[in-house]
Amino acid sequence: MTQAASPQSVLGDFSDETLEYFGAQAHMERDAAGQYVIRYGGQAFPEQRYVVEKALGSRRYQQYVARSGDALVRLPVAFDLSSRRWFHMNGAFLTPDPDPTQPLARADYERHLTRWNDNCIFCHNVAANPGKHGAGFDSEVAELGIACEACHGPGSEHARRNANPLRRFTLHLRGGADPTIVNPARLDHERAADLCGRCHGQRVTDDISAFLAHGDPFIPGEDLALYSAPLWRDTTLRGESGLFEARFWSDGTPRLTAYEYQGLLQSPCYQRGELTCTSCHGMHEGDPRGQLRENLDCTRVCSQCHREYEHHERQVAHARHGDSPPDCVSCHMPPIVYGVLSVHPSHRVESPDPALSARDERPDACTLCHTDRTRQWAARERARMFGPSRAEPPATTLWSEIETHLFAGDPVERAIAAHALGSRTSSRGPRASALLLEAMRSDPYPVVRRFAAASLAAREPELREQLARFVPESPAPLRAEQLSGLRDRLGAPAEAAELLKLRNRASERAIDIGE
Repeated sequence: MTQAASPQSVLGDFSDETLEYFGAQAHMERDAAGQYVIRYGGQAFPEQRYVVEKALGSRRYQQYVARSGDALVRLPVAFDLSSRRWFHMNGAFLTPDPDPTQPLARADYERHLTRWNDNCIFCHNVAANPGKHGAGFDSEVAELGIACEACHGPGSEHARRNANPLRRFTLHLRGGADPTIVNPARLDHERAADLCGRCHGQRVTDDISAFLAHGDPFIPGEDLALYSAPLWRDTTLRGESGLFEARFWSDGTPRLTAYEYQGLLQSPCYQRGELTCTSCHGMHEGDPRGQLRENLDCTRVCSQCHREYEHHERQVAHARHGDSPPDCVSCHMPPIVYGVLSVHPSHRVESPDPALSARDERPDACTLCHTDRTRQWAARERARMFGPSRAEPPATTLWSEIETHLFAGDPVERAIAAHALGSRTSSRGPRASALLLEAMRSDPYPVVRRFAAASLAAREPELREQLARFVPESPAPLRAEQLSGLRDRLGAPAEAAELLKLRNRASERAIDIGE
């Protein structure tokens, strides 16, 4: 997760690459000493030069950390490992395009330049200590990245005492726990969840100054509540309310990554059962994309506890979707969470209820799959199959639920809708492709345009080569050039007047995703 910059760790292309962003340029290169250098500047601000000291991430995208004074900062450009392309971080976070009629200000270019010492350091390293003193930092970590002690606690005493083979053999014969180390598998489900929630659930503490001066005192195996509390929709900060509302759906369900702990705490499988993070995830096994435990898939993660649905026949009877029912996660943990360049399943385990989701103004599992259907249809079908909802039926609409979210939602809703139109199979007509093209052309958020392009490529494989040249962070004139000819081929969206009405309802705001 965090590595010192080296030829082995740096995965971005530093062979004198240039990234244009609304009139500003960034240059990625190696200097005479072989150091990795990122320079950027624009018409309205002078060039800034940074020497990369650390690389963050190695799977989906990689970010870079450099020194600024006596602190380290995460730079505002990153490298997409899937497309092998540099992008500006405004194109990954929920930020709209800058004003194209004005020279790009340094503040806009560096909107997502973040100090590493009191931010990234906590969750991306072992035993992080910002070491804040006055306006400066003497930051230290026990180990860069996520290593053994992040989950097992301090290990020096464990290593020292187990150097004695007689002790190891005695522990083996007894078959009990080794008191010198924490084994997450032996913790109860609450303490095990606390261990993961330290990083996978943004938190607040009564005395942040102590955390910044000496580090987070939590040790795996302890009660996380002794030191901090999970951040919620209604959490206040210094007496101010409403600061975190945009990070949650209106019913309090998280809609951004880094709140998986909160979703788990809301789940009946945790509240009334023994569900914890390691019930499904294994840190030493499985595919790195999600780290599901070996031999588990998106159905067996549930049937390992819900044994009544272990066999296919019972799954078919339960789901009532024919002989090929959707997997458990699609219905009970729908993809309604935005993460950097991706959409993730919710970690609030619940039963789908489109009418209730409509009341709470959030996407529902049914129309995320049946993307060509209205919420009214989904609520009616759900009531027919599983009984009445606790909420009133939603109002009739002209557009499908996903189409409504794509144009009338806020940035999170629009990103999730654009993603759903490519990842689901039910809506394959030309209408959806035309709508995605319109989102690529006109949406003011590069994140939405990125997902729309990926979904259109999934729907129209013969266009992948042309769509690969589309740069979501480009200004509107360049996007029009990149999309030249596609509108003639795919057509324009129908009901243009209604589409304009949806656009006028959309919420245009930058959403702080909590970095």
